[in-house]
Order: sequence, then C-alpha cells, then structure tokens
Amino acid sequence: MPKSSSINKNLITELRDQLDQAQETIIQLKQLLRAQSRYPHQEIKFSPAQRKLVDILLRTDGISTKEHLYDALYASKQSRGPDPKILREIIRLIRKQLKPLGIEIRSVFGKGYTISDSSKVKLNTLIFKLGVENGNLYRGISLTTTQGRFVDLLLAANGVCTKEHLYDVLYTARQNYKPDLKIFRSMLCDIRKQLEPLGIEIKTVFGIGYIMPPESKAKLSELIIR
Repeated sequence: MPKSSSINKNLITELRDQLDQAQETIIQLKQLLRAQSRYPHQEIKFSPAQRKLVDILLRTDGISTKEHLYDALYASKQSRGPDPKILREIIRLIRKQLKPLGIEIRSVFGKGYTISDSSKVKLNTLIFKLGVENGNLYRGISLTTTQGRFVDLLLAANGVCTKEHLYDVLYTARQNYKPDLKIFRSMLCDIRKQLEPLGIEIKTVFGIGYIMPPESKAKLSELIIR
C-alpha cells in the first residue's frame, strides 16, 4: 500500500473523530439552550400577594373561587372590602410572567380561576428552582421566604420555639410592626399542609410556642438539598 494512501486514511479517521466530537458538543449545547428557554426562572419574581394566590391555585383541586382568593388577600384587612379590580390585576401580572413558560391560569366565568394538572407540574418545578436560588433548601417543599425561615427556626431550636422569638426573627425588618395572629396562623397552616403528608409534625405548645419532635427533624433534615 502506498505511503500517501495510508496517511490519507489516518487523516480521514482523525477528521471523523473530530466531527463526532463536534456533533456531540452541538447536541449538548442544544439541550442546554432548550432547558434555559424552558425555565427562565431567574426572570420570575412574585410579590407577596401574587405568591399567596399562586400557592392557593396550586393547592386547590379544581376551581379556586373568587371568595376564597378574596379571603386570602384581605385576611388582615378587616375594615377593607375585597376589590375585584385588584384581584384581576394581580392575576394579570401573574399570567404575564407564567404564560411564556407554557403555564396557564384559566378563568371560570362567574366562579374563579383554575390551573390544569400539566401547568401545575411546570409551576411546581419553577417554584422549586426559585426556592433553591432564594435559600429554600428543602427538596419537594415549596416554601415562601418567611415560611422557610419559620421552618429553619424550628429545626434549629432545642425544645420549644417561643412565639416571641418567632415574631422577633420573622418580622425584625419591620420596625414598629405588630404581626397579625391570623396571618401567622394561616402561614403555619400552609406549612403543616406540606409537611404532614411527609410525616413531619409541628406541635403547638399552648400559650408558649411551637416545637418539632426529633423524629420530624430527622425527616426534614433528609430533605435538605446539599
């Protein structure tokens, strides 16, 4: 076999290997771009009121009635009646962020709003990613920033975590702010709804505060993203 023919064959083999590597790199880049376009979660930011409505829509099987949403928005504003315009505007702003991600909130005329199961899956994934970025380090649990702090305090406490201590830590940035007990109890209820199916319990110590039993702390610790 002529020497030039052997060199050509080696060159062709080398070029084919390089081409295969280039194609593999292109495939990986395409997958990365698809993932980034599917969940551009760094651009999503919910206000407290928006997040409250999103959580209700996720938890509700079927239709979230307007009455239920009004109660959540105005729980701490006893003298203020619900304003349909404000509810519509909040829903509009949420939709504006979620629609490009293929997450749809449907209006049910005269009743309220609903999210399909497929949209709930996408939204839960989005909230999970947001939670990790914002310091929510518990896998499979969707906590707001305040809820996450509450759970962290119970996990770190030796014994009972007093209400006074919880108020001081959770609301330390709000000077002269007296926390509304209804809002506090509602937050605790939302946390328990997520933790109890996982066998994680938060016990009330009447007149003092709250405690998480050691076995519940162990289960919660297993959910920490490391």
